Amino acid sequence: MKQLVIATCLAAAFGLSACAEKSPAEANQDIAKAQQQAAKDVADAAKKASSTVDEARQNVDVANAKASADVAEANAKANEKINDATSDASKVQGDANEKLATAQADSYDKEAKARYDLAITKADADYKVDVQKCEALESGQQSGCKDVAKSTSEQMKTRAAKERDDAESAAKNMKR
Repeated sequence: MKQLVIATCLAAAFGLSACAEKSPAEANQDIAKAQQQAAKDVADAAKKASSTVDEARQNVDVANAKASADVAEANAKANEKINDATSDASKVQGDANEKLATAQADSYDKEAKARYDLAITKADADYKVDVQKCEALESGQQSGCKDVAKSTSEQMKTRAAKERDDAESAAKNMKR
């Protein structure tokens, strides 16, 4: 589908080259540059998001290991003092579960923010490519084309913000 849109744009650019402000070759070069930059921006954002997610998951693993160690220590003490240790172990288990829930909520929050950053970068990159495609059109068509590109970009950003906000709300609820 994307190739069809590009082919259609290129055909329109070649057919209307006398009316366009740029030659088809210049327009194609601008579009290619925009696509390369967009691909680089998206790849960089994906790499950053992946790193953030990996770090968040490592934090959860560390918190889980710490929680398990805390519970094991509490259970060992419980064997020494059966009567008192039962309530201590329950308290430590509750605290460990609370710490784990907090670490999981923080991880979920970081993942949501990383997905948001990636979505915003992709929306910006797609917008830049779409603007380059619009500039390849006849002058009278450029404004409408750019309006559609801007609207699409804003919709993507709004959707990403809502998903991030929903995830942050869910993360806060996990901590309770």
